[in-house]
Amino acid sequence: MSRSFRIAALLALSVLGLTPGCAALQELAAVRTVTFAFAGVSDVRLAGVSIGAGSRFTSLGVSDAARLGAAVLADQVPLELVAHVSAANPRENTVTARLVQLGWTLFVEDRQMLAGQLANPVALAPGTSTDVPLTVRFDLLALGGGGARDLFDLALAIAGYGTVQKDLRLELVPTIDTSLGPIRYPAPVVVRRAAP
Repeated sequence: MSRSFRIAALLALSVLGLTPGCAALQELAAVRTVTFAFAGVSDVRLAGVSIGAGSRFTSLGVSDAARLGAAVLADQVPLELVAHVSAANPRENTVTARLVQLGWTLFVEDRQMLAGQLANPVALAPGTSTDVPLTVRFDLLALGGGGARDLFDLALAIAGYGTVQKDLRLELVPTIDTSLGPIRYPAPVVVRRAAP
């Protein structure tokens, strides 16, 4: 973690009038060394139509094609997916880091789409990588228009299943619980799935 974060943590200790013991120092170390990475997407649905690896517009059944066409005509084409973030607590840490809050903002090709919060706290055990799923839902028409096929191909690109992929970026603001109280990262942690 950055030097500014270490200084902020020490200032927080001084403001609280606490002298950190061994356990508290270990918790601060755990906060400092937890790392985050973009780990992919899953459960992709466009206007209720499931999209996966190998999906093609020409392979849609009659009911799915009709559902997608109706959504386009209604000017509401919701894209739903789960974005996965891997949170790793190094083996060298001897304490479990508890992620109690995670503010996040999703960008597609550097365009902000929506922001949200982690629904439930997550325990990050030493020496493990933990999946942190983030539920995402936005109207795909916010990224562009076109017909049902154009929007289906755009959804494929966002999901990472198409021949062309879109750059996805998440800006994360984690808060880790310690015996000294919750400690929020002083600056966003940026993780991304870069387009090839």
